[in-house]
Amino acid sequence: MNRKLRVLHVIGGGEFGGAEQHILNLLSNLPKDRVDAKVVCFYDSLFAQKLREAGIAVSALHQYGRFDWRLYQGLKQEFRDFSPDLIHTHGVKANFVGRLAARGTGTVLATTVHSNLRYDYVNPLAYTVASMMERVTRGWNHHYIAVSAALRDILVKEGVSSKKISVIYNGMDLAPFLERPADADERKAALYQEWGVPVEAFVFGTVARFVQVKGLSYMIEAFAQLDPATGTRPNHLVLVGDGPERASLEALSASLGVSDRVHFPGFRQDIPDCMRAFDLFVHSSIYEGLGYTIIEAMASGIPVIASDVGGVKEMVTHQQDGLLTPPAKPDLLADAMRHLSIDLSLQEKLVQEALTKTTRSFTIQQMADDTLTLYTNLIEMKK
Repeated sequence: MNRKLRVLHVIGGGEFGGAEQHILNLLSNLPKDRVDAKVVCFYDSLFAQKLREAGIAVSALHQYGRFDWRLYQGLKQEFRDFSPDLIHTHGVKANFVGRLAARGTGTVLATTVHSNLRYDYVNPLAYTVASMMERVTRGWNHHYIAVSAALRDILVKEGVSSKKISVIYNGMDLAPFLERPADADERKAALYQEWGVPVEAFVFGTVARFVQVKGLSYMIEAFAQLDPATGTRPNHLVLVGDGPERASLEALSASLGVSDRVHFPGFRQDIPDCMRAFDLFVHSSIYEGLGYTIIEAMASGIPVIASDVGGVKEMVTHQQDGLLTPPAKPDLLADAMRHLSIDLSLQEKLVQEALTKTTRSFTIQQMADDTLTLYTNLIEMKK
């Protein structure tokens, strides 16, 4: 094409999770001379604010209620006004309303699949409704981007042709994690003081949304099985994030007698500093499409223990650049935490291999290049 591609992304955007970070990273790195991009959100929240700060065009349809049919009309108007060559949707609600609103426009429709619906919706009724919303509109979609081969395989099992699926790994701006600021030690000490963690502590840490699929209760149960100290260093667990499970996780810590050593700093935006404050990163999800935070931890130069689920095994090779444990098995997770916390030579080996892998395979530029190539091919094929 001799002119810019016009691409419109559609997402709920009510939270700032992996899908939102994916869009921000992608649109910040697509070449401006080749792509004219815009995002439509259903909420005017932190994500929309970050898009504006990055100079990315965004419209928020927040004036409509959650189940307001005018959302459909508002989205149709956005499509008419922007006249995109390709509409790229993210998430069940955005997929459903976006596909309905795009019917009859002749525009290429693409969807990125970031996760497995079965684990996103714990309530059986909610899962049934979400699955129905997804399946009844899939026939109108032209292509899918899966963020891991594991998610591609799920789509194929659900009847989507493999010819309509491309696997493009999430890319990240690794620089904030790879770089060590001159005042890194001072920042770490300040965080420990803020969190109430002793300066001499050995810190197991994680960053996650506090939802059931992240398996954080298993992490706390595993931590409670450890000795109170690693050598002469007291063990502490820091869970950065927030969500509906927070109160129950705090209650679990209290019931297991470890609430004085389990810390909940809440949602934070200084994640690189938080990562550098951990001695060992722990991931305990029941399912994960890929896992941004694992990549961030690997790039930060800290050893990783992760659940052997979904696309994680495409990122972590057991005993080579991290340790893998079965999901929902706190006893086995505790064994891995205990072992890795005292094996310094294994820590060093895993960290070095992980740094090599992340800088080779999970860069934003690789993701942006692959996505732009796909956009161009899909639009050309539709002509």
